[in-house]
Formats: sequence, C-alpha cells, structure tokens
Amino acid sequence: MNVVVFGATGSTGRLVVESALSAGHVVTAFVRDPRRIPLTHRNLGIVKGDAMDPASVASAVRGADAVICTLGVIPQAKEDLGRRQLGVPVCSVGTRNILAAMPRGRGRLIVESSVSVGESYRTGSFGAGFLVKLALKEVLADKEKQESAVRESDCDWTIVRPATLTNKPARGNLKSGTDLRWNITSTATRADVAGYMVTILDDTTTYKKAITVRNWLSCPG
Repeated sequence: MNVVVFGATGSTGRLVVESALSAGHVVTAFVRDPRRIPLTHRNLGIVKGDAMDPASVASAVRGADAVICTLGVIPQAKEDLGRRQLGVPVCSVGTRNILAAMPRGRGRLIVESSVSVGESYRTGSFGAGFLVKLALKEVLADKEKQESAVRESDCDWTIVRPATLTNKPARGNLKSGTDLRWNITSTATRADVAGYMVTILDDTTTYKKAITVRNWLSCPG
C-alpha cells in the first residue's frame, strides 16, 4: 500500500513511518525540513511541504492509497520543543487540506486525535475529560474542528484518540474501543499507537469510527 504520513518528523509520526516500512508499505513522509528525517529505506520517499499549504499537500497525496495524519502543535521530543505552535490551527487546517486533496474526498484516512475530544470526553472517569480540556484548551479546540472535518467527509476515515502519550518502548498491550474508559493517569506509548494506526490501514471494521486507545494497565476496566 502507498501510504503518506503527515507529521512524519513528530514524535509519533516518525514511529508511524518506521512501522509502515516494517509492514512492507511504500511510505511518503511529508515534512517541512527533510533534514529532520535521517531515515533511509528503499520504500521511503520524502516530500518537502507545509500542511498549511493546500498545493503542497495535494502534490503529496496524489496517487496515495492511504493517508495517516499525526499533525500536532505541541511536540514532546526534547529536540522539537522549539517548534511549539500554540494558537496555530495546524491540525484542523492541515486535515482540511488533506481532505480537499483526496480524490472526490474519498480514500483511506487515519487521523491521530486525543482523549477528551468528541465522545471520549464522557468516557473519561472522575472528571478526566474536563481536566484534560482545561489543561489543553486551545489544542483540543483545534482537534475538535479537525474531527468535525473528518466526520463530514466521504472518505473511509478512522479517528484514533490516544490517552497521554509517552515515549516509552512499546508494551504490546494496547486496548482500543469506541467507548473505552480512561482516566487522568491513562497512558499510551507512541510506539504502540503508531503500530496500531498502521495495523488498521486495511481494517474495514474501523471505518467511520473514533477509537480511544490506551495501554491496559493504565486504567481500570
């Protein structure tokens, strides 16, 4: 499968690229600065562009079988801290540009969002949804708009809502579900989330669904 990854130099996006390549896919990494992705592979192509620019997005998406979007505004890797873009609607605008570039709005799209967005606000235990939104008000407002755009599209979309992301090694015990309970201490390793998004590329049972994911020991139930 030909897969385009947006946010490919981010903490999760890099792992998505590696996971997709390991699974045998042909990957196009969409990046603002090619120097930030030192990985080389016979099935990896690198496209320089800006997700906020519709023309460069359209060029990257052309001919793709699937798109995985891991755009974010708060990179957590130490080397990325200077790229924080609070107040800039990277997720919603970038995703709208991706949707506009997909043929007739169709095709396979997997988007990384967050717990506390959409229905997952209500599945947070002990007021977790409120607390997360309070802490990340601007970020989650952008993701609400992002999810709305995805839901209104005709593509075969899946929204993945991870609990608090960590940079720990994959644990291999990710739980997932549209009504999965989570709490303020719930976590999900980026490696597990990246692997999950690649695994469901051709999983039709996940189409048109928003799925919460977390490592199973991080929340009761």
